[in-house]
Amino acid sequence: MNEGKNTENKTRMAVWFTPAVIRRMDGWLGEDNCKTRSEFIEKALRFYMGYLGSCDTTEYLSKALVTMIRGTLENHNNRLRSLLFKWCVELNMMCHTIAAHFRADPIDRKELRAYAVDEVKRTNGQISFSNALDTQRRLGEDDDWQD
Repeated sequence: MNEGKNTENKTRMAVWFTPAVIRRMDGWLGEDNCKTRSEFIEKALRFYMGYLGSCDTTEYLSKALVTMIRGTLENHNNRLRSLLFKWCVELNMMCHTIAAHFRADPIDRKELRAYAVDEVKRTNGQISFSNALDTQRRLGEDDDWQD
């Protein structure tokens, strides 16, 4: 018995290849660290079956590629988490400021919401508490945020 090798029983089967395919396969044996054509063919079949099934990507995607993709996704997740946290801080500051300084009735709140939706659309979401505060300071006593 070969120790350290797969001791699973194997079935012998005849396959037919063109001479050109055999030459290409033989050229890749060393590159793929395969000692025999059978080992190469089995690896190739596992790869192709993994590709077809695509549920088990480890059979056809290299571990380095899978690791890189996971790392990239994790970086994007961290960035999104950071941006969402900063956005929540800004939103919290604005909500508390509005609640503390404006004693608006429900109709005014609806108008304020409409104004806020319009401003977010116009600026593509590029607003901050400081910019909103500056805008409010520029508005005169007669002006209204509804305009």
